[in-house]
Amino acid sequence: MKIIVPTEINDTGFVSSDVPEADYAEFSMGTNYGAGDTVIDSTGVEILTLDVAPATAWIPGRLITGQSSGETCYVVEKLTSLTYTVRERTGAFTLGEIIGVTGVGAELADQGAAHPTITPATEKVDKIYEALSASGMEIITLDVAPSTPWLPPWTITGQTSGKTCVIVQYLTPLTYLVKERSGAFTLGEVVGVTGTPSLLADQGAANPVFSTAVNVAHYPPTDLLRSTPLWWKEISATNRWKPFDGKIGSQAEQSESISYSLTPGMIESIAFLNLDASSIKITITDPSEGVVYDETIDLVMTDSRGISLIYDWYSYFFGTAPKTTDVVKLDLPPYPSATLDIEISNPGLTAKVGEIVVGTNADLGMRKHGTGLSISDYSTKAADEYGSYTIAERSYAKRLTVSLHVDNLYLDEVYRILALYRATAVVWVASEDYAAMIVFGFYKNFEIVVQYDTWSDCSIEIEGLT
Repeated sequence: MKIIVPTEINDTGFVSSDVPEADYAEFSMGTNYGAGDTVIDSTGVEILTLDVAPATAWIPGRLITGQSSGETCYVVEKLTSLTYTVRERTGAFTLGEIIGVTGVGAELADQGAAHPTITPATEKVDKIYEALSASGMEIITLDVAPSTPWLPPWTITGQTSGKTCVIVQYLTPLTYLVKERSGAFTLGEVVGVTGTPSLLADQGAANPVFSTAVNVAHYPPTDLLRSTPLWWKEISATNRWKPFDGKIGSQAEQSESISYSLTPGMIESIAFLNLDASSIKITITDPSEGVVYDETIDLVMTDSRGISLIYDWYSYFFGTAPKTTDVVKLDLPPYPSATLDIEISNPGLTAKVGEIVVGTNADLGMRKHGTGLSISDYSTKAADEYGSYTIAERSYAKRLTVSLHVDNLYLDEVYRILALYRATAVVWVASEDYAAMIVFGFYKNFEIVVQYDTWSDCSIEIEGLT
């Protein structure tokens, strides 16, 4: 039995794909999103570095303009007084120009000859997000700020009205995002944290006022770093990136074929999981040696004579030949600088793949007879008072129970490998010939029994990912 230890595929090792990244519109910092709106983030953020900070720090959503170049970008987050994450930059800023919020003197800063500079995004996000309901979220506006800014999750109380709200986020010295307001505050009253003078502020006759919060300039990946996200939930990877998201059930789909070109570094194996395709072509090209691997895998299932497993005339005329859903190749030549080209084909139909895993091998021992195959089904079946069932179909995970014959010369190494990858999802290959014996997941437990001086028994229970 072998395992494939995955090599992460990210922007560094991703060359190209013919799968467009156009699932939904790209997230925009200036757009007001309503509950249920869906966006993608395929660009990530850049880092803007200054050598002169604005007198008033920029807040998320501020449109930053180069006063000479005219180029713009939106602020996502302040990192330090001189660095900000930004996105949606229109072009190159001019070194030495004034940069900031046009028309707001305190938010403009005249840069030195070597700034501003941009560090491009090194790791894009490539995710799909859905906007949450902003119900209950409000913005409190003051005309007198507390001497010490309020922080979440402090409770703010109107000292005359007795009404309260809870701080969610600091926006500016005079504005805060709040929730759970208990009622109407009194104009002109003192508001803040009861009992702490530095956290109280006596308002003018027209404040505090509340306005409904809107989902503008809330960057999804930043929002999802909260313990409880306020504005967004993650749906999945984009269609292009689903084969590399660690989720077998989410498939990349495209009419007839899907292709990827990768530079994954030193690899020995590749696994394709949750396929719906007729064939896969794998080509490995080294810059010096040229093509060093070229193989096409036929996924249509056949018997020992090479005859399709269509078993009756109805299936012959109206069905399709059964095809394997999971396949591995454990003999890839280890060329660290090579390009790996993949083409998954399903002529006349939709080509689909759930996960593509590349990596290095480890051998655990010889599989013995008696392998157990099963699934964990996460569907729900609920009966009403009359005994009628409602079934909600959900994902399932493969399960595999394997007994191995381990040479005692390698006993310590097998033990080390199993301990090392105890919390890592790997591809377990009990047999290359059966899709049911290829599982991407982790082991629940293992036991090695030292039987004799020369060999031992090892049993492993493996749980697949959904």
